[in-house]
Amino acid sequence: MKRYTVAIGDKTYVIGLQEQEDDKHFRVLAGGDVYDLTIIEEEETGMMIPEVDVAKAQKEQPALSHKPPELLPRTPKSAPPEMPASPDSAESLPAEVHAPMPGVIIKISVPPGSHVSRGDELLVLEAMKMKNPIRSPREGVVDKIFVQEGQSVNYDDILIRFREG
Repeated sequence: MKRYTVAIGDKTYVIGLQEQEDDKHFRVLAGGDVYDLTIIEEEETGMMIPEVDVAKAQKEQPALSHKPPELLPRTPKSAPPEMPASPDSAESLPAEVHAPMPGVIIKISVPPGSHVSRGDELLVLEAMKMKNPIRSPREGVVDKIFVQEGQSVNYDDILIRFREG
């Protein structure tokens, strides 16, 4: 499946595109939904847009081997998650870090028992030949690491659990 970044108006989206049995049939991942796309007519004349037929993929057709993330306009990569409104409400802080996308763990930056601050790099996840630092959404102590370097993970797999400390 090829990944494309497209702009529609002033918003940017990431879509997945997988060619099917020929060059006129595609499977498209957009907005968390999977669609079957068929090109009905193709012309190479100036600015004409080819007519296409788009239908939502049937549930029994496996499109992806993982649960796709919601595809939203891009945000800065290095920005840590928003802090809760009340800094003293520890129960509202996330107790676990989950994989934001499928990929391979290429580096674990902290061992269990480490005290981390919000924004500290916990590990690096490689997806589609891009290295993505996974940062701590909170201050706390790393209780357990559920992955190892070289391990493949799917979207939403648990990576790290925190404990208070």
